[in-house]
Amino acid sequence: MPIPRAKKEQLVAEYAQSFREAQGVIFTDYRGLTVADMTEVRRRLRQEAPQSRWTVAKNTLLRLALQQAEKPVPEEVLVGPTAVLFAFDDPVAPAKVLKKYTDENDLLKIKGGLLGDKVLSAEDVIQLAKLPSREEILATLVGAIQGPAQQLVSLLLAPQRELVMTLQARAQQGEG
Repeated sequence: MPIPRAKKEQLVAEYAQSFREAQGVIFTDYRGLTVADMTEVRRRLRQEAPQSRWTVAKNTLLRLALQQAEKPVPEEVLVGPTAVLFAFDDPVAPAKVLKKYTDENDLLKIKGGLLGDKVLSAEDVIQLAKLPSREEILATLVGAIQGPAQQLVSLLLAPQRELVMTLQARAQQGEG
């Protein structure tokens, strides 16, 4: 059943807004996936990348939305059935979810994506999935900052600790 023109215009406007707001976009081919498979992908995305949305879309509407959002139009990925994933926060987490699912189920194919205004190939998206997540990077950064601070505190407290230990040893000698 054809989509009414008003509904198409509404969808294009929604997609254009999502393209503007998204940190990253991943295009996938979902051909052959069952409804249960697609539900499983969405469930995993909700759990591991809640700031993302994966939706099936018509390629012509995606083209129009990309043009409205003033984003590059990756013509080579807008062929065949397309489901588009909008990553509104960290683009690495949803890429990891899709990559993991494609390893388990070869029916889902990553076609390519966008990172800002840069067009990504399928291989680029897979490399993106191999990067550490935002939380992992922040934890590493905090650890790198905390390490020298802890060493400084330890160095500053060392003379006081030695003095206390010396006084305790002297007090024990006096008792004995």
